[in-house]
Amino acid sequence: MDYAKITIKPISPFITVLQSDTIFGHFAWGYRYCFGESKLNKLLETFKQKPFIVFSDGFIKGTLPKPFLKPYLPKNEELIFAKEIKKIGFIDKELIFKNIDNLKDEIIFKKLSENKKINSPCEKSFSKEKNKKDIESQITQKNSINRNSNLVTEGLYSIKESFFGSGFEFEVYFKYQDIDKKTIKEVFEFISKRGYGKDKTTGKGRFTFDIDWDFEGKKYFLEKKDKYLNLSTMLKSDNMHLLYGKTITKFPKAGGIYAYSQPFKNPFIAYVPGSTFIVGDGEFGRAEEKIFNKSNHFQNGYSIGIYFNGE
Repeated sequence: MDYAKITIKPISPFITVLQSDTIFGHFAWGYRYCFGESKLNKLLETFKQKPFIVFSDGFIKGTLPKPFLKPYLPKNEELIFAKEIKKIGFIDKELIFKNIDNLKDEIIFKKLSENKKINSPCEKSFSKEKNKKDIESQITQKNSINRNSNLVTEGLYSIKESFFGSGFEFEVYFKYQDIDKKTIKEVFEFISKRGYGKDKTTGKGRFTFDIDWDFEGKKYFLEKKDKYLNLSTMLKSDNMHLLYGKTITKFPKAGGIYAYSQPFKNPFIAYVPGSTFIVGDGEFGRAEEKIFNKSNHFQNGYSIGIYFNGE
């Protein structure tokens, strides 16, 4: 198993957030369209025991999710910043790397409060800061389609499109085995032109990218330590012991050629990036077939993450 990092530069609006399981879904379909279904099925045969590729969520360049750690109790003079710091979802990745052997909530709190000015990020959007000038959002109204009749009978619904300034980039980390670098690059070239996420057929989710096969910080993914910082939208496996974390409910549905015959969503609960665990044996996270209740259809909840020591 080796590790790499892909830097994504949006060149059109995005609607769907860069979450690890959705990125994998696009990769699997991209592989199928590029190399054929039989080759994809061969890779998927052992996926639940030995995943051939696992992604992190997408993070604004230079940042990582703020770890969920043993909470630090601020002193009186620090309380003014405590509420705002609590809202922060992403921090400078160097703050994590520099304290990788003694990562504590107190260290992160004190470093963030040094500037005496906090910009709160929004965990459920692309925005790192509420007033960040190189990200703008727009709400669009669309017609709702009845899934039984395939007609517009349900009124309107809203979607949020995110627009990015020139030079804006995301970073996605991934680990891979039994698949070569040339193939990975070719699949991402296909995805970048076809689009990512909702409304890609109308031009949304286009991007350019660059893959760094020996990126700075790679050692933090390789050097095993006592604890594990999750960077993916993850289904917890039995070998993982939770320290601190947060869960969300996701509502995935089948994609590609299966979207019409299986239009309904399949909710499940996942741990978000930033959740921390005690290191166990085996793969982090798991793939779960029961979510879709159909043979060979599964939710990829594997995780990629960073090892650390701390509280």
